[in-house]
Amino acid sequence: MDHAPDQRIGDGDRALALDRLGQYFADGYLDVAEFETRTGDAAVARTRGEIEALFDDLPEQSATSSDVVAAGPAPDMRAQRELDEVMERSRKIQRLDGIIWAVVLITFFASIFIVNVPFSWVVFPLGAFASWGMRSVLKVDDADEELFAELNKKESEQRAERLRKAAERRRELGQ
Repeated sequence: MDHAPDQRIGDGDRALALDRLGQYFADGYLDVAEFETRTGDAAVARTRGEIEALFDDLPEQSATSSDVVAAGPAPDMRAQRELDEVMERSRKIQRLDGIIWAVVLITFFASIFIVNVPFSWVVFPLGAFASWGMRSVLKVDDADEELFAELNKKESEQRAERLRKAAERRRELGQ
């Protein structure tokens, strides 16, 4: 199918453009004024060229763009790299904790109900030891975990607010 810039578009194309703009807004690529302008233009666009022009200066969307933690401008690149390393180690901790405690619970219940092993409770201290050991190996301390939790909470709140504004704008445009 030919995608000529002067090709007419329908409501589905406009809705798709609004969704894409909402994602860019939620990811922080557009400020409120730009978002309102572009969504207004998308809602009244008649051709493919008009829609494509809305995205010319925006990067390609990726699956990981919303996973990036917005820490603000960082003049000191070393500090930014260190923050990135702390965030990555903290994400690993979260994933590994989930795995460890899932295995502990499965083992505990299986040993009680299936195998009928006495002293099944011993898997809980082993799970705690595994979690502690993992934190030691990855060199994540309490301050790192608090920072990770604080940044995640802040990013979640900012993203939720951007999404609320995007949804509100979409309702205003009647989409």
